[in-house]
Amino acid sequence: MNRHFPLYLLIFMLLATTVASCNKKDEPGTTTDTEYSSYSYTSTLVSAFSLQANTKILSGLDSVAFAIDQERGMIYNADSLPYGTRVNALCVKVSCASTVKSEQFIVKNGTVQQDTVITYTSSNNSDSIDFTGDVTLRVVSYDGLHTRDYKVKVNVHKQQPDTIVWNQSNRRDLPNVSSTLKASKTVMREGEFICLVNDNGSYVLSTAADPMAGTWSKTVLALPFVPKVSSFTATLNELYLLDETGELYCSSNDGANWSHCGVAWNTIIGAYGDRVLGVKNDGTSWVHDEYPQREGFVPTKIDDAFPVSGMSQFVMANNEWTANQQAMCVGGVLASGALTNAVWGYDGKQWGLLSKNDGELPAISEASLFSYYTFTQPSTSTTPVKRVTWMVIGGKLASGSLNTTTYISRNQGINWSKGEDGVQLPTTIPAFSGAQVFVFDRTQTANAPRLMSYDPGQVTPVNEWDCSFLYLFGGYAANGGALNNVWEGVLRRLTYKPVF
Repeated sequence: MNRHFPLYLLIFMLLATTVASCNKKDEPGTTTDTEYSSYSYTSTLVSAFSLQANTKILSGLDSVAFAIDQERGMIYNADSLPYGTRVNALCVKVSCASTVKSEQFIVKNGTVQQDTVITYTSSNNSDSIDFTGDVTLRVVSYDGLHTRDYKVKVNVHKQQPDTIVWNQSNRRDLPNVSSTLKASKTVMREGEFICLVNDNGSYVLSTAADPMAGTWSKTVLALPFVPKVSSFTATLNELYLLDETGELYCSSNDGANWSHCGVAWNTIIGAYGDRVLGVKNDGTSWVHDEYPQREGFVPTKIDDAFPVSGMSQFVMANNEWTANQQAMCVGGVLASGALTNAVWGYDGKQWGLLSKNDGELPAISEASLFSYYTFTQPSTSTTPVKRVTWMVIGGKLASGSLNTTTYISRNQGINWSKGEDGVQLPTTIPAFSGAQVFVFDRTQTANAPRLMSYDPGQVTPVNEWDCSFLYLFGGYAANGGALNNVWEGVLRRLTYKPVF
């Protein structure tokens, strides 16, 4: 029996045959690929990449996060592995969006593998790869029509990141100083540096937002008294000085005019908010005092372990254990004349002994105390943990020599130990006492690559971040001579572009 087809059906069959014929001739990668060919192309995308655990190389190796830049064909760890990590024999794990025909690592110019091709499969991934060379991951789609190459890089820090670098080329002179600098003291108030110098008998007050910029605004002071430069202190609203006899003076207009406060002290400890704290001998005992005095304040006798002079900078400290602003000082000279290594804290109302004769911190006077950062390495992760770390540098020892060791405390000044090699001062900085150190945040910038990860949000690059620098001002050499230095230091790790 003959079967007759309607004309419209014959036309439809002819068109379908023509379209199918055209599709077979399309080149892969064009916009006219079939749905299957398009799927074949996307199947070459690497969706995840990681290293396998190997505690002989590094704890937590399998937790290292890798960025996958699909646009540029790159796979890399944005957060570099610790300095010195061996990467010439690492096993990996690779995941693709779907089933593929082959995955091969092509290694060239490595220290172990110079020209090597390693075939990877999820069931047999025990072959190690030498990432000291140029490594390419080549993925071929299941139908063999598409190939995608990724450059794979395992980044390792090339420098020891936990070193405080004091760049000698960034050293500056103190402001407005002739060749006869006699004394200096620098304070910091609300982001501004204020430096007082005795410049050949003239007292010059200079201010700057950033000393490394080299631009200071100066004022030659017409003082009605001879100041003790080392007592120079700034509260939120006033500047304070003791004269050579211990009389306290203040200025509310940045040094243009000074008024007698009507009190006499032996030592200014430092500023706390709008008050300045001091120690005086009332004729019968040593007592704590403050100016201006709070309502109901009564000078109290100091503890026998509290210094009467020579204590370090008085530094503000915030922590999670206290509700009020804390401040600390370390070392100094006791009423007996002996040096102490005690650390004292103040909470706005009373003093408390934080540490005494504990650890390696020696008895010391005129040391520099500051709060900075170090990083510690957990045993189960490659990601270091940022730790608030108190540091003591410089100062005079009981032997009469100057301290050249950096001491650290990671528990708010309670326990102390000698700092790691990376935080010790370089020999280019001369030994000193009576210097001031401040932490100053400066914005760092860096170009961030555009990441198009298969798993969006795996790594979020940043373009700028605040980096904490150290500024070291002045001080005195072993012979008592004033040092005409402003040094800039920074923990190298803080200068690295953050991953998140």
